[in-house]
Amino acid sequence: MNRLATVACAAMAMAGCAEPVSVEPVGDYTSWKRLDVRGPAPGHGSTYRIIYANDVAADPMQDFVGGYANGAVIVKEIRDDLDGAPGDLRYLAIMRRDDALTDEGGWLFTQADDAESAESHPSYCWARCHAAAPYAGAWYDYRR
Repeated sequence: MNRLATVACAAMAMAGCAEPVSVEPVGDYTSWKRLDVRGPAPGHGSTYRIIYANDVAADPMQDFVGGYANGAVIVKEIRDDLDGAPGDLRYLAIMRRDDALTDEGGWLFTQADDAESAESHPSYCWARCHAAAPYAGAWYDYRR
């Protein structure tokens, strides 16, 4: 990649460009298994994160070390931390496991302003920052 292309890619990444995606809405994910985490996290700063796992992601019959089954969906609410309580919603980070995907380890990573907003795929970082997330402890074992 030449220097101009490298500078253009870096500028686009810093500008936060993202490509829109057409995905099935997650619906009322708040009824899914929930885990609250607070404190500093790479890329989020000091936040209150509420992480939800659908029935597939929370299935105790899956081998956690081997990963999640096709159809697993994990939604992470990134919120302000109000002295240990969840504050205003900043955005949603959504992970969908899809065996049809050949890149990003079989995961589609999207983000949205809220559950009713259109989702986008911020490709400048998600593959690099999150592709190993389910296996590297960034997502938690909901099955215990």
